[in-house]
Amino acid sequence: MTEALTTTWTQDDQQRQNAHLQRILDRIQAKTSRQSSSLAIFDLDGTLFDNRPRTAYILRQIADQFEAELPQLVQAVDGHVLQDLSLIQYGPLATLDLLGVTDERERELVTEQWAKRFFTDEYQRFDLPLPGAKSFVSQVYEAGATVIYLTGRDVGMLVGLTETLRMCGFPVGVVGTMTMTKKDFNEDDGIFKESVAAYLDRLGEVVAIFENEPANSNLLQKLFPGAVSMFLLTQHRNDAPPLADGIVRIRDFRISG
Repeated sequence: MTEALTTTWTQDDQQRQNAHLQRILDRIQAKTSRQSSSLAIFDLDGTLFDNRPRTAYILRQIADQFEAELPQLVQAVDGHVLQDLSLIQYGPLATLDLLGVTDERERELVTEQWAKRFFTDEYQRFDLPLPGAKSFVSQVYEAGATVIYLTGRDVGMLVGLTETLRMCGFPVGVVGTMTMTKKDFNEDDGIFKESVAAYLDRLGEVVAIFENEPANSNLLQKLFPGAVSMFLLTQHRNDAPPLADGIVRIRDFRISG
């Protein structure tokens, strides 16, 4: 599901986004001036990064490698998939639906090959930062907050995600930043993020949370009620619950006029 593609974004919406993002920076600066610690939590997939280009590249690679077995995918990829990222949905099957790949044998092979690639170090370099993400995270870091990258990716993807963050100019691997991944790929994202809450509480006050999954956003808001909870209008699970009251919807990280 892609909320950003179905949600009208007005000038008033942009002004609210500007105000909330600036308020977070002001709050961090105020705490830093009082020698008080603050933390800002950022998810990665669908929050700081658009990973649709990763899937688009993978689909092209699969089509090239299995050309004879995947005529429907080859036709779709040759037509438009790399040029129109709106066709890339949250999961591979929903994407194949939009691409017109209906043959069950093709769908099974594509899904299998996609999973072998998507959740690895190698392909993370195709992710693109959301507009304003690098600048805003850098401002959060420079204002004095500890930047917490709290991701559902597992430790087997740590090298690739760190390199992608570094390559895109995010503060990473230095004092004032932490990257937290799951130990095991199959661990539920929500359970993992809840498990680290007590540890983060000991580090300082969480002042801001950025997520794109309603379930995780709701959970983190409950765990850190004093934080400003921000929800990115990108992509999320189709079976996601309603977003809780008090969570602010934003389109990206730009603070513009």
